[in-house]
Order: sequence, then structure tokens, then C-alpha cells
Amino acid sequence: MSGFADDRQMGGFKDFYQFSAPTRVIAGRDLLGSAGFEFAKEGARRILLVTDAGIRATGLVERVVDGVTDGGLEVAAIFDAVPQDSDGDVVARIAALAGETGVDSFLALGGGSVMDSAKVANLLFTHGGAARDWEGFYGLPRADGGAGRPLELAPLACIPTTAGTGSEVSFAAVIKDRGAQLKYQIGDHALIPRLAILDPASTATLPPAIAAATGMDAMAHAIEGYVSRDWNAHADACALHALRLIGANLERAVHEPGDEAARGNMLIAAALAIAPTSCGAIGIAHSLSHAVGACFGVPHGVANAIHLPVVIEFNAAGGEDVAARYRDVSELLGLPGAGEVGPMLAEHVRSLVRSLGLPTRLSQVGVVEAGIPLLVQGAIGDACTLVNPREATAEDLAELYRRAL
Repeated sequence: MSGFADDRQMGGFKDFYQFSAPTRVIAGRDLLGSAGFEFAKEGARRILLVTDAGIRATGLVERVVDGVTDGGLEVAAIFDAVPQDSDGDVVARIAALAGETGVDSFLALGGGSVMDSAKVANLLFTHGGAARDWEGFYGLPRADGGAGRPLELAPLACIPTTAGTGSEVSFAAVIKDRGAQLKYQIGDHALIPRLAILDPASTATLPPAIAAATGMDAMAHAIEGYVSRDWNAHADACALHALRLIGANLERAVHEPGDEAARGNMLIAAALAIAPTSCGAIGIAHSLSHAVGACFGVPHGVANAIHLPVVIEFNAAGGEDVAARYRDVSELLGLPGAGEVGPMLAEHVRSLVRSLGLPTRLSQVGVVEAGIPLLVQGAIGDACTLVNPREATAEDLAELYRRAL
């Protein structure tokens, strides 16, 4: 790895950081049948299971329900109408169902939208209000007049059915405001799930295109987190090992869906990759993608796959300290040491995206140049923009969208 111990921004001993990873993670084969036994350890007794129609159709819900009841717990209700991008109305409906059925805990079975929906529904179930009321970071009720520990929410367990978002171990949720055409974030320690179950059986029916898109989301988390202003030593370790696992397993998991080990390793990689965001945000690839998802409905992983290369080129040109971090990533992925790191790593990512069969241009997914001003409005106000290693103006973001078209 390249050295940057004396660098003021991206290396050395940091004046302050915080890192939190309290989720109990269990990973391995044949764990769905023990979901109830494991969730009981977190205080669950009467559960609301949150999922979507696609997962419901696979038969996976029934397997999980059997595992829950075998452990002596009760599934009081199932909500299976979470859309691709969850919104405030959906989480309000989930919270209302939780209140009507007298549950004491939530179990999310699905991808990022399902897990984020369960997180915010749990927040509304416990503290009331509407989702948008809680927008921002570290704003949940706390003990000791707001100076103490966040007040606990109901127990939440997550079984991810995609290997990408890492929401099963993260402190944040992303929700869509359809009227305002934007995505906003809610983040605090109390939102972090108590239990994550990583079983490759949960991704056995995942279509290759979704496996590819969500895998690129995990790669974006790891790379953006490693070069973020919010970098820290604990998160670095997670990000770099996540990249090792992604480099060795993503293409296998997409092109050989029967490879259970590859799918299992991608679940672990996704959970590790989100660690750099355990107490902060990520970078402008995510800012650009949140806006594109809100305005044009582009799936988040697809948007990240398109934006990540142009952001790498932009950031790496911003200074040697950031370029050194990208060199670490390039070295880990086996790229040659010679050459300008930004274009080299960006082209490697584009080549990977092509090999996975994903779009490489925004124009391929319905984004038009006339929409750039609206997209910039969303991206410039996104929390991820604040921690990008290179300051990005509105003009910079507009140019990045144009490059990605």
C-alpha cells in the first residue's frame, strides 16, 4: 500500500473520529431456520415481517416464517408492499400496521428499500411523527435532556436478499419524497439493526442483473468510504477487505449464480463495505445517484455503477493525498502501479460494469441533459456531498452529470 502518514487530510493520526458497529452478525449456511431462535436473543416475541411482492413470490417468506415460529416467536403480520424506492407514505403504513397488530419487533426480509422502510417504520412506531420530520443525522430522542444515549427503538432484525446496500448493519436509511423528487437520509445509532442474518440461501433467486447492480453499490460504498473525508482506521480495515471480497466474488456471483460461496462472500462484503458510513456519509457518487433515483427512478446500484468512474477521475485529480488513497484501491484490485491512477481505476470500474452487463451511461437509463439542473439541486444538498474528499461546486456536479451522459 502507498504511504501517506504525514498527509493532513487523508492520513496520519486523526484528531477525532467515531466508529460504531453494534449489530450482531451471523453468517453461514442454513441460518434461515434459526431466525426465531436468534431474534429471541434480541428481545423479540411478536414480529411484523416487512418485505416486498417480489420476495413474497419466491417462497422465501414462508421459509423465514417457519424459522421464526420454530424459534417460539409469533409473526403477527406481514407487510409485503414495499416499492423499489420506499417513501414516507409506505413507512407510515408499516408503522400503523405495527400499532394495530400489537407487535414488539420488526423483521426486514429484502433489499435496501425493505430494510430502510423497516428502520423508519420502527422509528415512527416508537416516537411518532412523519418520516420527513426525522430527516438528518443524530436527531432522534435521547436521554438526559438530549445529551445521553439515544432512546431505544423496538428490536429490528434484517435478512438481506441482495448483497449491496449494507442497510442490515448501517445507522442510516434513505427515503424518497415523491412530491419533492428527492431522496433524504435519516441517521442515528438507534436505527442500527440489532441482528443481521447473512445466509446465501436468501440470494439464491436473485436475478443476475440485480446481483450486479447491488454488488456495484457495495463497491461504491467501499471505494467512496475509503477516500471520504470521514475516513478512519477502523472503517479503512472494513473497506479494504470488502474490496478484496468483491474483487474475488462479484463476477462469479453474477455469472455463476449457483456458486453459493461467492454469493455468501458478497453478503459479507456488502456488510463490511458500509462500515465507512457507520457514523457519517460517503461521497458524491452517492449524491449524484440519489438525485438520479429520485428524479428519474434509476435503481441505486445502476446509478452508482455509472457515476463511480467519473467521480474517481474528478476526485483523484484534486490532490496527491486523495490520489494516494485511490492507489491503495488500485493496488488491492491488482492494477499496475504505473500510470495516472484516476483514469486507470475509472476504466477498470467501467470494464467491470460492462462485464456485469450493466449500463455505463445515464442516457441508457432515461436521463436527459435537460434534467441536469434539477439533478444538481438534489445532489448539492445531499449529505454525502459534504464528506467528498474534493469540494464539488454546483458547476462541478453538472459537469459530472454531463460526463456520465
